[in-house]
Amino acid sequence: MIFWDLDGPILDVSDKYFTLYKNILLEKNMQALSKKEYWNLKKSKTTLSEILAKTKSEKLLEVFKNLWLNNIETDKYQKLDKLQNNIISILKKCNNTLVLVTLRRNRVRLLEQLDELELKSYFETILSSGEDIQPRWKIKYNLINDYLDGEIANHHMMIGDTETDILAGNNLGFTTIGVLCGIRDRKLIDSKPDKILNHTSELMEHIF
Repeated sequence: MIFWDLDGPILDVSDKYFTLYKNILLEKNMQALSKKEYWNLKKSKTTLSEILAKTKSEKLLEVFKNLWLNNIETDKYQKLDKLQNNIISILKKCNNTLVLVTLRRNRVRLLEQLDELELKSYFETILSSGEDIQPRWKIKYNLINDYLDGEIANHHMMIGDTETDILAGNNLGFTTIGVLCGIRDRKLIDSKPDKILNHTSELMEHIF
């Protein structure tokens, strides 16, 4: 089986993230960074408080967090997500059983988006959870472990763009592949994936 993360490997979420960040700051009459500046900081795992401090907006930290959680999965912002290049071709050509694993909180909106993007049919099942436990990789670990129900896991694969995905896969004994087209840069290597690829499209060479 191949276990896929959604945001990053399958969907380009950069417009959604930046637009919500910018709108929150503008609503509070604060200055926003450019998309390039914001996204580079986000990918390098800069903390939210440090990002806000760049425009002297750190006093908004708690307000920002609440507004982010209340809006990030609404239709208004989900419509900004785009399919990664060649992702449909990759999903179509994959002979393995595919399972989607995501930390999206609102399952109804998640399934609606998968329908709108015509993605749902490629996956045997959709695993999701809005739990808020630390470390966050344990949420995905638990979702997958419960789904496998004791099955030996060393022939499975995890594809993700963050340490959450890679650490979950590593602790399950999977082969792990990190892709850099999501919300992390080369610091993803700190979580020790088996392979790091620049883009999901490079998977064609590694799983077929």
